This record gives sequence, C-alpha cells and structure tokens, in this order.
Amino acid sequence: AVQGLRRRAERVVAVALSGKDYRNILETVEAVYAAQEMATMFQAFCLGLQKRVGFYSAIFVPNDLRTGAPLFSGYQIFNNAEGPMLAYLAHYMSQDPFVTSGWFRNGANKMARNTDLLPTLGKTEFACDFLVALASVYYVIASPLWAQGDTIGFLGIHRQKHDRNFSDREKAVVDQLLPHLARSVHAHELRKWEGSFTETRGVVHIDCAGVPVFMNSLARSLFGGTDVTRLLPPDMGSKPVFRTGSGSYCARTVPYRGGSGGRFVILDPAPTRCGVASRLSGFGLSRREIEVAALAVDGLSNRQIAEQLFISELTVKDHLKSIFGKTGVQRRSALAGQVLRLSVAAGQRGPQTV
Repeated sequence: AVQGLRRRAERVVAVALSGKDYRNILETVEAVYAAQEMATMFQAFCLGLQKRVGFYSAIFVPNDLRTGAPLFSGYQIFNNAEGPMLAYLAHYMSQDPFVTSGWFRNGANKMARNTDLLPTLGKTEFACDFLVALASVYYVIASPLWAQGDTIGFLGIHRQKHDRNFSDREKAVVDQLLPHLARSVHAHELRKWEGSFTETRGVVHIDCAGVPVFMNSLARSLFGGTDVTRLLPPDMGSKPVFRTGSGSYCARTVPYRGGSGGRFVILDPAPTRCGVASRLSGFGLSRREIEVAALAVDGLSNRQIAEQLFISELTVKDHLKSIFGKTGVQRRSALAGQVLRLSVAAGQRGPQTV
C-alpha cells in the first residue's frame, strides 16, 4: 500500500510552464546563487518562489554532510515560529506521512504532496493536533535536496487549510528550482571545510581553464602523473565514486570564490567492499546482488562487473534493476550515496541509468 501511494505521488504529469514562470525561476536562481549566507539564501528562494507559487510558510532542515544526520539546530524558517518545529521534533515527526511513507529517503529533488502520500490526512492526529492546531498549516509539499551523492537537507512548503492544495504546475515550478537550491546549499556547506582538511582528505583546486593549480599531498599521491581532468568529470553528480591505484574515493566539487575562480575537488576514501556489503544487507538483497552492488559502488562498469563475476552484461543489468528497486534508487550515483552514508535520500528521479 505504501509503495502504491509513493508511485501515486511520483507520477509524472506533463505541465507546460509559462514564460513568466521561467523568468521568475531564472531570477530566483540568480538570487539564490548570489547569496553568501544560508539564511539569506533561503530567504531569497522563498521570496522569489512566492511570486509564482503563493504559500504560507516554509522550512529547511540541513544535513551534516559528514554523517548524513539532520542538523535540527541549523534549520531555517520562513514566516513561521520555532514552537511548532520543536513540537514536531519532540512528538509528531514519527506521524509525518513524508516519514512514514519513506519519501524522505526516496524522493530527492522532486516535490510530493502530503495529501497524495496520505489521502486520509484530514482524519489523522498529525493533521488535527499538529498541522492545523499548532503549525497553522494543512497542505504541504516537501522533498529532500540532493547533490553530488549527498543529501543536503529537507525542504517543506506549506499552505493553510482554507487555501487550495498545490497544483501540478506549482509543483513543477518548485521542482525546477530544487537542483539549484541544492547545489548552492551544498557549495555553502563544503566551503566550511576549507582550512580543516586532514591527511585523509584529498584537495585539488582546478582553475577556470580546467588546469590543476593546487593539490595537497594526498591528491598528488593519488593521481601521480595522471591528467586529473581526465579522471574528474565536469559535474560529479553522475558518478561520485571513482577508482585510483590507491583505492576508491568519493569526490565532491565546490565553486572557488578566490581570484582565479574555478573549483575545488574534495576527495574522501570510500568504504571497503566489506563495509559496502554490510550496509547493503538491510535492503533484502541476494548475495549476488550485494556483490554486483558493491562493485558498482566501487566504480566498475557493467562489462568489468560481468568479467569479474563471470556473468553476462545483460545479467548485470538485470541485477542492477532489482537492486535499484529494493534500495529505492534510480541510478548508480544515488546507490553510492546510500551506501556511503553521504545521503539518506535515494537520489534524483529520472530515467534509470544501468
């Protein structure tokens, strides 16, 4: 039943956005990227969104990128009080349909309506005692934000009960903005790591022309004389884990705001295959599926997996489709984020990449 409700919430509806919608989206994106602090970034997002999608309030709860745990002490609120949030954390979070349905683990960068996930919402204690009585809202659209294998946090946008529900067009407008908000928040959080890099974390600064201008000792040892730009694709969102002669590493990128521009690439060791297998054991995978998933997370192609396990590439694809279904993800990068505990969401929706 829960799977059916999630499929209903995930259904793709063809929505034609207007020229005004796209102009507003572009203006809001520019304001979000220009913001230097998390609070001003969230305010810019909400103020821009209100021009095309009216709403009563909004909240964003960031994640700790190192542990994947929500940072409830760092939440951002738009047009609401802290009291309802504290009550939610203390008493009502376990009743939230976004939590009980698993949407917060499987719906990254794609908004869902609470009424789609729980059609009987109005009869629940959560709606009567919390949403209406304490938070003064009723209709909610929400999504985890995801970028480069990390779950950045959770965003919720609210309307009051006397308002109408969010339309498919309004959800589509928000969905257009979510990847940009996720990237901006992600870059903001990664910049906090500057100056605190340890010997276990590699750092590469690549200038605007794609030329490495700095590597710390670990990065130099990993790449040696290899052309870094050949190993690091322009956007790490599609493959956050790659292999070197010294092992597998997870890569994140963040724009560099110094004089030379460009970007930082931050490299963290990926877990061993034994650790990957133990983390996958809770998803009900078969022994062979765990072997395939561990090799996929380790960065091997379908052909390499087939050769190592002495099976056909078609069999590898079949195993990956089953793995994606059981883990609730849609692509390899999301599987890597799930396993690496860099993400509590399952990754972006879209066509499966097998």
